[in-house]
Amino acid sequence: MKTQRLIICFLAATAALAQTPQKAPPKQAPAPAEPAAPSKQAAPPTLQRRDEKPPEVKPAEVAPDQPVISVKGLCPAATNPATNSAVPSTKECLITVTRAQFDNLVKSFNTSNQPLSPSARRNLGEKYVELLVFSEAGKAAGVENSATYQEVMRVLRLKTLGDLYLNQLAEQYRNPSQQEIEAYYQANQSKYEGAKVGRIYLPKNDPDPNATLELKQAYQKKVVQVLDDMQARATKGEAIDKLQKEAYAALGISAAPPNTDLNATRRGMFPPKLDQEIFSHKAGDVFRSEDGNGYLIYRVENRQPTPLDSVKDEISKELFRHNMEAKTKELNAPVHAEYDEKYFGPPAPAGAPAEQPRLPNSPR
Repeated sequence: MKTQRLIICFLAATAALAQTPQKAPPKQAPAPAEPAAPSKQAAPPTLQRRDEKPPEVKPAEVAPDQPVISVKGLCPAATNPATNSAVPSTKECLITVTRAQFDNLVKSFNTSNQPLSPSARRNLGEKYVELLVFSEAGKAAGVENSATYQEVMRVLRLKTLGDLYLNQLAEQYRNPSQQEIEAYYQANQSKYEGAKVGRIYLPKNDPDPNATLELKQAYQKKVVQVLDDMQARATKGEAIDKLQKEAYAALGISAAPPNTDLNATRRGMFPPKLDQEIFSHKAGDVFRSEDGNGYLIYRVENRQPTPLDSVKDEISKELFRHNMEAKTKELNAPVHAEYDEKYFGPPAPAGAPAEQPRLPNSPR
């Protein structure tokens, strides 16, 4: 199954570029039509994410009409009954692929617009040449006349049409207008609401590893008293960082007190229960919580919406996802298919992972 594996490998990198074999002197094969190219909790949470795009590796400067691949000795085969496995060969036969044609090949199938390194570009070129060799052998063997070939091409055509249509939709929805972004922001104000929160943390148990049982029991009584005192003082408006230091001193903890400033946080940044608690309080409110290791006192310093400019990219992605899902639902809504259970078996239980079917040229 070398041919099948070769096709899989090639299609995984990109896909075939139509060429017309010629005899010397060479004539360039017609370039394929060029499709549109796709564009583009004890500790405080991290509010910024960095997405670094790898630098694009550009090929050396070569004229668009200059051949970058020259295949000598491979001639076009005649389509015969499935009896002949010979591939025509003569030194006079020549196939050329120009820079423009190869770039078009990459652009047509590199839907995510990923940069292609020189080694990956060479690997793609080598796989394409191998495909040419085996495709001419297939013609000579009469594969084009087989029912299997016709069915595979029919299904691949359906898949290609669907994939290109999805790419077209992605292009359409990828960059929503400023008006769409502002409308979505106004309609979802609560989703983008932010809050500045201060926090005091007190360990439930004496952190001193050398503490005796008596000291540990005394600590557990003391920490409850300190906790009540700190909460009362935080409610009166005393500085949270000052209270944190005083609490550690009162408990005899020599370690440096933790940071009390959780910075500006957004809905959804904390576990659901704590997130709901934070955004159910107004500015100045103080409430208590705890985890497995410690007691926590929170004070909501202020509440304010996150500026539109700070969430513009996030909204663009959300609109893209929403629009793609809405279009998919619209296309599928009027369609209803029934499957003969004697042949296909019963439907899989809800939530069960579906077995992925293998379409033509899929890996085995």
